[in-house]
Amino acid sequence: MILDHDTQQPHEDLSPEAIQSEVERILASDKFARSKRLRSLLRFTVTQTLQGNAETLKEYVIGTEVLKKPETYDPRSDSLVRVLASRLRVKLGEYYRNGGMEDPLVIGFPKGRYVPVFQRRECFQTQIEQKLRARNAYSSGRLLAGMFTEEALRKSVQHLRAAIDADPSWALPHSALASVCAHQAFMSYGRPRETWALVKASAETALQIDEMSSEAHLCLGLVQGLYERRWKEANAHFNKAIERDSYSGSAHLWRAIAYLIPQGRLSDAQAAIAHLRQLAPPTSLKPAELIALYFSGQYKAVLENTSHLTPSQPGWLGWVRSCALAASGKLDAAICLLKHLQESAPHETRVVSTLGYVYAMAGQSDNAEQILRALREKREQGAWVPSYELALIHVGLGDESQALTYLHGSLREKEPWLAFLAVDPRLSPLRSVPKFTSLVGKVFLDGDARAAMAG
Repeated sequence: MILDHDTQQPHEDLSPEAIQSEVERILASDKFARSKRLRSLLRFTVTQTLQGNAETLKEYVIGTEVLKKPETYDPRSDSLVRVLASRLRVKLGEYYRNGGMEDPLVIGFPKGRYVPVFQRRECFQTQIEQKLRARNAYSSGRLLAGMFTEEALRKSVQHLRAAIDADPSWALPHSALASVCAHQAFMSYGRPRETWALVKASAETALQIDEMSSEAHLCLGLVQGLYERRWKEANAHFNKAIERDSYSGSAHLWRAIAYLIPQGRLSDAQAAIAHLRQLAPPTSLKPAELIALYFSGQYKAVLENTSHLTPSQPGWLGWVRSCALAASGKLDAAICLLKHLQESAPHETRVVSTLGYVYAMAGQSDNAEQILRALREKREQGAWVPSYELALIHVGLGDESQALTYLHGSLREKEPWLAFLAVDPRLSPLRSVPKFTSLVGKVFLDGDARAAMAG
């Protein structure tokens, strides 16, 4: 009885004789006729597996038995076995696409292993169909993720979970799911403790499958920075993401947003974001540029870069423009824009709370209090409303005590926007308050130091 090593289900009709016959068909093909080492590798691994010795198929054994390496052979410094295994995988794929399409059996050589897989042709076709379903679901999930709305991200998660169900051994849906959940957490679309846990689990699964996943390291950097507040570890993950894909802009962008800006390194963040135009700029480049400018106090630049927006245009660009208008003293214009944004996205807490804050700054305390009550009721009904957003409205109302109470609540919940505590212009009235200064210290005290102090 031979096992299908992908599904771990027994196939009694796969006799050793049938498998050996398939090996001979492969070796007689043009693809393998002149490749002595690949022929030896295939024959050796198949024979050992049929004899029940699959667990012994390690790099060292293959190197010494197939390639006749000396006993001093060290796989860590000699990658020939890994290279040959990769070539064998490619050649088998070419054989089954050209010449072996009618073979009753299929022999595979899974990535990261040296144990061949034996399958009936019909089972192999079923796996292909599953992989196609996975890829279609993954593509749909990626497309939706680029829209950045709460509903689109929710649907993106559904598609990516479907892709994982169809092909759990494929790393990309896992890392993409981590990325989408990270966006949900950053945009306050879910409770941090629940959402960041999904980010971490998905990213770690992706790395177990593909240790070179740049996106997985990026997401772990976001977890460490915006949730765990382990800033050194966050920076290490961002740097690993950049090392693994130096031409992708996402890792550079999020290192700037979630590490450099919170640390107050605003000029470094702007330089890093500007550098992205020379790489493969992510779709969120423009919002990131504007956020960096806004946190740097360059409100005029924000307004100049968003002058083309129509009042009803939804999204981050309009929201950052409204914040810059308010910071520039153009409160009526900010209120007008925020009202239009609220019509486009009535459930967007970030927009609603900013409107409440600007109402308060404009002296329209009744309107601000009305929004505050509505958000509190929403929270009492079970919806997620970040304490950070409620604190902002109290800052606008001049209620220092309540603002600090909600900010401490934000600290307990580990809300992501607390990372911008030291640079958010809306919190300027609290900068000289000792309790606020103490709060900033707690946010930027590294997680390891906090644990040591607690111990």
